[in-house]
Amino acid sequence: MQNNRSVQGVMINILLTIAIIVSIVLTALIFISAGSQEAPTQTDQQSQQASELFRPTNYIVNDKSGKQHMVMHTTNAQYKSIHQYLANSRMTNPTQRKATNKQISQLLDKTQTALYHYPDVVPIEYFNSYYSQRVSTHKSFNFNYVVVPLNHSKKAYFVNTQSKTITTVTISKIDTTEAWKVAARLPKALTVNFKVVNGHVMLNYPKEFKLPVYSYLVNHRDPTTYVSALLGTTNQLTQTTENNKKIYTNKYSNQQIIYDPDLETVTFTDNRTTGTLQRSYYNRLNVGFSQINLLQLDLSDTRFYQSRDNGKDITYRTFVEGLPVYYQSKTGAIHMTLDKYGNLTSTYSLNELGVPVPNTQEDVTLPKAADVLAKLQQTGVKSSEYYSIAPGYEWLANKENNVSVNMNPTWMIETPTGWMSVNTFLANRE
Repeated sequence: MQNNRSVQGVMINILLTIAIIVSIVLTALIFISAGSQEAPTQTDQQSQQASELFRPTNYIVNDKSGKQHMVMHTTNAQYKSIHQYLANSRMTNPTQRKATNKQISQLLDKTQTALYHYPDVVPIEYFNSYYSQRVSTHKSFNFNYVVVPLNHSKKAYFVNTQSKTITTVTISKIDTTEAWKVAARLPKALTVNFKVVNGHVMLNYPKEFKLPVYSYLVNHRDPTTYVSALLGTTNQLTQTTENNKKIYTNKYSNQQIIYDPDLETVTFTDNRTTGTLQRSYYNRLNVGFSQINLLQLDLSDTRFYQSRDNGKDITYRTFVEGLPVYYQSKTGAIHMTLDKYGNLTSTYSLNELGVPVPNTQEDVTLPKAADVLAKLQQTGVKSSEYYSIAPGYEWLANKENNVSVNMNPTWMIETPTGWMSVNTFLANRE
């Protein structure tokens, strides 16, 4: 009898021990589950930020007759409709092939389609994030146009005009009939087409066109916001002044921020040389994006604009009505460079567009692209002296007050020293 009680006691102890272990495991699982539910929140915030930066800057509608128009003045409701039709679709089975300029042009000219235009090539990962897609990324690819058929075709296309590649995907679960009705009603202000320039297919403006002048109040960001977000606490920093510039240095990491009140910029530099440069284009873009995400800036008007040297030199710009804004300084909105060690140098403009204000100026008529190129040639400008031309808005200080700026439409030219208006470029050559 005593042995039975002893056995029962042992069994009770074992069961209690098991119960305690199970309780601990269940408690741990609850905390892990809670943690896993919190983690996506930050990821979602980052995805949303990336969506803002890396979304298309233009939509082009190719109608049934073959005419191509860039969409302007899209309302919020129309924009959400455009986004939702693509977000509700499913894109699968990507296959990539090399293509000639002629094949690319024919694809971009395809009738009854919607083209999504990016100013420079972006990785498919950002498209997936923005449009809730799962296009296979086991082998990442880049593109600067998406061609979405709105005529019951089952194929969509990602086009890279730089590498001359076309990635074909199967598209399903998209209501092309309703999507075409929305596309057909969009305000189509600019006639465009595609033309081969310097060996690549480029967006062309075959007719003169009018653009309005816009005016905005200007918000000035506080430079100390960048200091606290990127360098650390006050007791870690030293502050010096050189030629009107304030220099903040982290005593331990040797990182610096230079505030230039004349250019109204802050430049962050990392002088540590122990890292390595990311090899993939996507990862290089993420290095800069991770820093931007730390700042939690309002980037609703800012878009990824340009990449040089496979992601080692990146520019983000403010956009107005789908067209880029060019500042009077060289910086653009955000400019980032990676050195051979992977260290990042970033320059941020402290100015951002605020509330729009009334503007009574007449619309500006810009000449067609062919006329601009002809004018450059007639004045002796060689094609080797510039990279490209593009219409955009020039950020000009308002002479009547210092709290607002005018966005003046103009043709811009990119040279080795940066972007400037074609008129300024030609005036400097005289």
